[in-house]
Amino acid sequence: MPQIELVESADFFIEKEEYRGAMYAMHHHRTFELYFLIKGEREYFIEDRFFKLTEGDMVLIPRGMLHRTAGKGASRFLIHFSKEFLAKYFTREALAPIIERRPFVFRGDEREREQLSAVLHTLLSEYTRAEREGTPQNEPMLAGYLYRLLFTMVYANNTYVPHDYADARVAQVVKHINENYSQITDIEEIADHFFISKYHLCRIFNKNLGISLVTYLNTIKIREACEMIKRKEGNLTEIAMRCGFNSSSYFCKVFKSEKGISPTEYKKRQR
Repeated sequence: MPQIELVESADFFIEKEEYRGAMYAMHHHRTFELYFLIKGEREYFIEDRFFKLTEGDMVLIPRGMLHRTAGKGASRFLIHFSKEFLAKYFTREALAPIIERRPFVFRGDEREREQLSAVLHTLLSEYTRAEREGTPQNEPMLAGYLYRLLFTMVYANNTYVPHDYADARVAQVVKHINENYSQITDIEEIADHFFISKYHLCRIFNKNLGISLVTYLNTIKIREACEMIKRKEGNLTEIAMRCGFNSSSYFCKVFKSEKGISPTEYKKRQR
């Protein structure tokens, strides 16, 4: 059964790639993701929203936010960066309006698309040159180009208009889970809430997102459990109950399946 993956990435990384693929697995990063579509069309599912991208669109995905892409094929630039990377060279005030906890899609005019593309090509050229020559990256220059891209997204005239997705119920289900996971103990409760059968709900969810409804629900619960463990908000049994698990044994089983270690071991590592 497909799982939701944590894909590791460096504090700064850029690549240009052309690919053909129907769907990438649902995943998340500890870094921000910046994606510029050079040609083709892609559909992005981010947290609980669908976005349709066309040539010249650029999307910013906050760190830790679940997402996946779908489409027949495309060519794109992809950047991963951490907030700490930018914080070395820009003040908190300069970053505050740019680094937000929400997905953001930008669509500019032809001139702005050309400018963004030029900056991305320069950024990639400088990054790959240092990689090829084995020399240290010029981080201040990379950060400067990156900030220019993000600044344009936030302050330039944005003409992007979200499209209605073919099956809006999936986004509604995801939003419901994200907001009510601690009260959900069985997927039948979700099906009852939306007045559809459990079988039909699971089928459309898997069809649209490529993962099972149970997998998604458990991932959201374990993600919050990890945050509660880090914040030392009670013992493991209390955390399990507050995250919507009926028993400590099932919580431990799901936790180990998601994280690869037991919640007890995870708690020890946080110390």
